[in-house]
Amino acid sequence: MALWVSREGFLSSLAAHPSPRQLGERVWELSEPWIGAVASLVDDPAVLLWELPDWAALLDRHSAVQVEPDAGDTRVLWNNVPGLAVDARECLLRLGALWGLLSYGSAAAPFGVHHTRCRARGDDDCLFLVENLGPCEDPIHAAMLREASIMAGKLGAQEVFVRRLSKFSARHAPFPDVREMRAVRRFMEEVEDIILIFDRNLWLLDANRAAIRFSGMDLNEMRGLSARDLLDPESFEAIQRRLPKLFERGSLSGLQIKGRTRNGYVPLEISARVAHNGESVVCIAHDVSRHLQLERELADRNQQLQEQNKRISEAGLLKSEFLANVSHELTTPLTCIRGFAKLLRGDLEAEMEGAEARLPIEKRSEFLQIVQEEAQRMGELIVGLLELSKIESGVVILDRARVSLNTIVQECLMVMKPRLDEHTMRVDCQLEPGLPLAYLDPDRMKQVVLNLLDNAIKFSPNGSEIGVRTQTGDGRLQLRVRNPSSELQEGDLSRIFARFVQRDGSFTRRHGGVGLGLDLVRAIVERHEGRVWGEFPVSGQVEFIAEIPLSER
Repeated sequence: MALWVSREGFLSSLAAHPSPRQLGERVWELSEPWIGAVASLVDDPAVLLWELPDWAALLDRHSAVQVEPDAGDTRVLWNNVPGLAVDARECLLRLGALWGLLSYGSAAAPFGVHHTRCRARGDDDCLFLVENLGPCEDPIHAAMLREASIMAGKLGAQEVFVRRLSKFSARHAPFPDVREMRAVRRFMEEVEDIILIFDRNLWLLDANRAAIRFSGMDLNEMRGLSARDLLDPESFEAIQRRLPKLFERGSLSGLQIKGRTRNGYVPLEISARVAHNGESVVCIAHDVSRHLQLERELADRNQQLQEQNKRISEAGLLKSEFLANVSHELTTPLTCIRGFAKLLRGDLEAEMEGAEARLPIEKRSEFLQIVQEEAQRMGELIVGLLELSKIESGVVILDRARVSLNTIVQECLMVMKPRLDEHTMRVDCQLEPGLPLAYLDPDRMKQVVLNLLDNAIKFSPNGSEIGVRTQTGDGRLQLRVRNPSSELQEGDLSRIFARFVQRDGSFTRRHGGVGLGLDLVRAIVERHEGRVWGEFPVSGQVEFIAEIPLSER
């Protein structure tokens, strides 16, 4: 007991107990259960009395015991080591311990224990008188005592004690060797796992240092607690449900519970085994909080890998789609150019040979116009791809300046006016007055505005109204372009900024263009540390928003 705790902790525990004497009567089974096992094998209580000096040294390092015969009685001097004052509660504890130890003897001979002198009351020493128990009458034990007195000068006290108890216990086969008991105790103290010993009713009997460190309590605090006090309610109920099966089978393992510490509850995994006598349960537990954390981290990492694999798979599909679209976008104008070039060359060769031209001059002009337009379309595609590649790879360095977004929007509306007039479209322009200047690349931002306006014109019916609005909020600058749309669905907004996508493949062909406009808008806005997205403000209307921070660098 006192081997485990400081003297202050020892005394404070005594002060908190309502009856130190009753605690003393149980102290052997609570503190050193193996001593109780030895004592229960003894036929003569006097043997226990003469073993008391050695056993008391294990129980309490703060005291020393002398046993002296006194006619038919025995005097027990149980005093603190020099320098330590005696507390009255200590003497009551020792009185109960002495009575409890002698009660283990199976002999029915009556005896009495009296506390006759006490230093706490001003006497010179602490004396206990044991009536009706004289010198040890066990001949084997008496021989061992004589042997011990002879060997004491040659061997250390611990070795003498071990030899005496080993010989004594040899008469009782069920009791293990003392060295083995000490090895078990040493093992309990050295292992990192938590070891707790409970009685059949789940009251704590003993715990190792790992359990004390885990709980944050000292051993005196833990003793007298039940499993209910050491576990969270759900875990205690789980233990109670399994208790009958535990005593039936003798063991259980792999049960996860939550143990109480001063800082809250911590997950544990326990294994339990019932002692051979069926009166106690040994529990071995280890903290699995780190293991569970690793499992959660592993699950999160697996989730991330799955998402990454999904993105890689999607990127592979986009790459295949990209190559197919590039092939299509380049092959279509090339096929057109090749076909018209062949027709025009055949007609020219016929004329050179003196034959009559098969194509009128108007048709030749029309075909040449188509060839020119397709060549221009190919050029736009190649330039657009190169531009996107440069922006996304970081090769393009933004040439930022402190400019007004309102001014850029007005300039772009002037550029797009012929197309707007061609399609008889109106513009609802709402530019926020006093819009702060922002550090932007003006040329790149013109590309953003022009592409959004071009997109709105291209996908709106003739005679429609297009909305253009600028605004600020939360340190960010927004450009909003709205147009009618009856074909776009909610799911299209998540992929419409991808390369070569307008809504689907046929959508691109029906509306012309190379499908790079919104992708270029996304790349430029992201280079400005912004973002772009689409939403449906009202039914039948789609709005694209480009948002850029109002930073000065």
